[in-house]
Amino acid sequence: MEFLDEDLRLRIIQLTWRNPAFMAIAIALIWLIPQLLIRKIMSEQYEKNKLDKQKQKIKKLYP
Repeated sequence: MEFLDEDLRLRIIQLTWRNPAFMAIAIALIWLIPQLLIRKIMSEQYEKNKLDKQKQKIKKLYP
């Protein structure tokens, strides 16, 4: 038993993948999601390095 016949499959593909609005949103998501993840990781690393530098400077002042 097949849930989707060939005509229905083609219709779904035509309504989604060949739809310019859907493709614009899909491309935007593919572009933005990794960028947001990388930005979060870089921000965490920046804060960690900032605290480490601050600790080193304090250590130099008070050995």
